[in-house]
Amino acid sequence: MGTGCSTHSSVHVQSPLENTRKNKKKLSIEDQINQRRKIIFQNEMLASSFIEFSSPRNGMHIKWRKGEIIGEGAYAKVYQCINLNNGELMAVKSFYLGDDPKKIEKEFENMKKEVSLLRNLDHHNIVHYYQTDLSNDMYTIDVLLEYVPGGSLKMILQKYRTLEVEIIRNYAKQLLEGLSYLHKNFIVHRDLKSANVLVTSQGVVKLTDFGSSIKFNESDVALSKSFKGSPYWMAPEVVLRQGHSFAADIWSFGCVLIEMITGHPPWSNFSKETKAVLNLISKENSLPTIPNTEIELKNIITACVCRDPKLRPTTDQILAMPFFQISLEGK
Repeated sequence: MGTGCSTHSSVHVQSPLENTRKNKKKLSIEDQINQRRKIIFQNEMLASSFIEFSSPRNGMHIKWRKGEIIGEGAYAKVYQCINLNNGELMAVKSFYLGDDPKKIEKEFENMKKEVSLLRNLDHHNIVHYYQTDLSNDMYTIDVLLEYVPGGSLKMILQKYRTLEVEIIRNYAKQLLEGLSYLHKNFIVHRDLKSANVLVTSQGVVKLTDFGSSIKFNESDVALSKSFKGSPYWMAPEVVLRQGHSFAADIWSFGCVLIEMITGHPPWSNFSKETKAVLNLISKENSLPTIPNTEIELKNIITACVCRDPKLRPTTDQILAMPFFQISLEGK
């Protein structure tokens, strides 16, 4: 933990240089950077690809300075940072590249896919994307995002255990509006869970982490058979690789509702082991325990965790259900 003090600016991508003769002298910083550049940009296509997906969203590059770490996942660390142009607090998601050229190429492809989705999204319930940078030492890809000071829904549940029905109604409605926007743009999130839901200090919900997301062709919404997501929130068709689409997000939404009511992910009352949970989900007629709560909320959860994806409601159908017709206090 702690604050860094390095100022970040774009790294200008150059074409790979001719190999220099090896010698026993220590490489200068410039030579080290040139060597690193050749490892990362193995061909002109990779170099031009990075330039394409890393250009700032609004055309103006933001200079920033990294601060303390605020989150960490399997593939990236998230830091608070400050915009050196206007003092705005932001978040930067840093992906470590390493030295393996094949892994670097794969990481670039994954980043290109995620950033290509993010840069075209514009909704108040989806975290805002600004730009992508390559660090000065060329060892991390840094994705600059909107900073949400309230933290994740998971953190809120860890602090307060369970949520009141009125809070659930507020958060759930916003989640559905964000999901509806994604689905109307032919995007399936595929990793909806409390850790990927951010909440501002004013109670505004924002979806984040689009690393597992997929965008379908408008004219042909096919079924994806890839194994994406987090076990406790995975729909049966995802676990069984039967092909999944927008309805997989609806199942996960139902699981997040269970989380907000109980303070724990679905299936966790049966097992804490990933393999056992996946086995439970894959069993025919197996369903997560639906908690006791208001009947209108219970009905939504029951509809969302229907094992047949064709029978699950859409986001707009859920928003039209009685539970969301009650006016939110203060709205």
